This record gives sequence, C-alpha cells and structure tokens, in this order.
Amino acid sequence: MKMEIVLTKELEQYVKAKVRSGRYADESEVVREALRSLEQREDWESPALEAALLEGVRSPHRPYTKTTLNRIRNNARSRK
Repeated sequence: MKMEIVLTKELEQYVKAKVRSGRYADESEVVREALRSLEQREDWESPALEAALLEGVRSPHRPYTKTTLNRIRNNARSRK
C-alpha cells in the first residue's frame, strides 16, 4: 500500500539522517520501525497489563506458582 505523509522539516531531516546512517535502507523502513515501536509501547500501556501489575503490587507477598500466574493472566485478559 502506498501512503503519502507530511513531516515537519525537523522530522524529515531526522528520517534522512537515519537512512544516511546505514541502519535503514530507505525512508519507508524508518517509518515502519517507528510504527512498530509505537505499537509495542501501546501494548505496554494496555489497561490489562496495568491491572495485572497493580494486582501484583497490592497483593501480599507470596511465592508465585503456575496457578497464581495463570490467575493473573486470566484476570488481565478478562479486562481487555
């Protein structure tokens, strides 16, 4: 799919510098990597993950067993 986007001058220069560095083959590759990073960050910011972390912080300390981890996963999935 072809898509046209408009960048600020600063972002355009940033993208071009990334290509010049040799790490990326072209501008599209830089944008794809940026979008993958955004997607990953959003995954880490998910309400289900936050709920699971809060449950762990608020719970009294106890050794984690497979049953405990499964319960946390199931609770997180049900809150999506």
